[in-house]
Amino acid sequence: MDKPAILGGQPVTRQKIPFTKVHISNEEIDAVNEVMRSKRLVNGEYTKLLEKEFARYVGTKYAISVSNGTDALFLAYIALGIGFNDKVVTTPLTFIATASTILHVGAVPIFVDVQRDSGNINPREIAKLSTDFSAITVVHLYGNPVDMEEVIKIAREKGCYVVEDAAHAHGATYRSRKVGSIGDVATFSLYPAKIIAAGGWGGIITTNNREVAEKIYMLRAHGELKVLQGEGGAYEYIRLGYNMRISEIEAAVAYHQLKKLDMFIEKRRKAAGMLTELLEKIPGIYVPREKPDRKHVYYIYAIQIESKETGWTRDEFIKALNAEGITARRGYHIPLYKTKLFRNIKNERLNHMARMVTYPNYRGLSLKNTEYLAANTVWLPMYPDITSEEIQCIAKAIEKLIRWRRKRT
Repeated sequence: MDKPAILGGQPVTRQKIPFTKVHISNEEIDAVNEVMRSKRLVNGEYTKLLEKEFARYVGTKYAISVSNGTDALFLAYIALGIGFNDKVVTTPLTFIATASTILHVGAVPIFVDVQRDSGNINPREIAKLSTDFSAITVVHLYGNPVDMEEVIKIAREKGCYVVEDAAHAHGATYRSRKVGSIGDVATFSLYPAKIIAAGGWGGIITTNNREVAEKIYMLRAHGELKVLQGEGGAYEYIRLGYNMRISEIEAAVAYHQLKKLDMFIEKRRKAAGMLTELLEKIPGIYVPREKPDRKHVYYIYAIQIESKETGWTRDEFIKALNAEGITARRGYHIPLYKTKLFRNIKNERLNHMARMVTYPNYRGLSLKNTEYLAANTVWLPMYPDITSEEIQCIAKAIEKLIRWRRKRT
């Protein structure tokens, strides 16, 4: 019974536990039908409602809906005036969009190491930098807030902006403040797998800065003055803009998801608490922790596996978990500076910005904690409707694999 399924044993569950599930109810379905019947597929009432309620929820003056989370970051940088050869400090342990958007505006990503426990950017490493930089972009990794007080302090000393990439962290709090309301500007993704989804893509930018907000309103709509002045500004284009707006269907779905956000978070936190209780005493498994002054929303439940204690390498362990019926993932298993893009960043065929921008030697970069976490992190299933039975199956599979291997080493 203890033999791993990957070696011919019986799996813990034959009903595969997915990595994530999108929670969609009749409210979202009815809203989509309502939009379709109205034939107002863009710039409708749901877009206005979503922006109003998102700003209220996060606690900012402005929330601007856009086409997706990547475009949100891109527009935020442009609105802040970040451009050619400006330096932006950020984490290398994240999705590519955090850094690729910096490249797209002609700026230069400066990667610093992360904290071993959370995977979040380490403010102490930022403080060590001798170079000047225009912005610090933090990622609230997996839904766990960054130490924002230290980041803000450094930004004030350096005279630079703070951008919050909150794609993982809808509803997370740092010292009773919602993430997305702490930096100069913040961006959220509404991709289906995120804590709240839209009907496809979708993103949100939040800020308290009126000038920045007005720039984004125009940037997302071809740089047209009409978005600020109504018919009086129709077809007057005053800056280079883009077509990066959300659809009314996506806004409708996201609006009804937003109304359930606190419920989603409560369910995720309860499930994460159960999983932590089951896993925390297993040798070689290190579970995520939440500091007293912040609220983790567990977009992803990420554990660290210590190979010397478990007898499994991370990649072997994930294959074995999947064989047991548990859909696990490697997550961000390549630090961004080790990807082919950044190793060949000066190649104009791969990066057209190389014609105009000077980059550091990313090939020579080595960040200890980042590389440890990239090699030893496992993402486990997590979603609001995960059952206690599924959680027990996840824990049982992990315990089974480690017990079996430890008996043989």
